[in-house]
Amino acid sequence: MNTPLHQHHSNQTKQPQVIHGEYSRNGYEIWIGGRVLYAAGNHVHDSTQPTMCEKDWLPLRTIRKFCIKTTREIAGECRGIFAGVERVNEDSEP
Repeated sequence: MNTPLHQHHSNQTKQPQVIHGEYSRNGYEIWIGGRVLYAAGNHVHDSTQPTMCEKDWLPLRTIRKFCIKTTREIAGECRGIFAGVERVNEDSEP
C-alpha cells in the first residue's frame, strides 16, 4: 500500500539550522540559512552603527568575543547548530 505524499513529508524530522558568525573591524553579522539574522557595528557606545573615528572603535578582540557570544545565544534560541565564527576582510575597513 502506498503512503500519501503529504504523510511521508510530515514524518521527516526537521534538520537544525546551521548558524555562524562573521566579524571584522567594522562589526559582526550572524548568519542563518544564507541570510543575515543579526548585525552589530564597531562603535564602542552604539552597537547599531559602525564608526570611522578610531577613538570610538571596539577592539577587534572584543568584537570577536561579542560575535561568538551572540552566535552561541542565537543558536541556542533557534535550536540550531553553532558553526563557529570567522574573521572576514572588508573593503571599507578603516
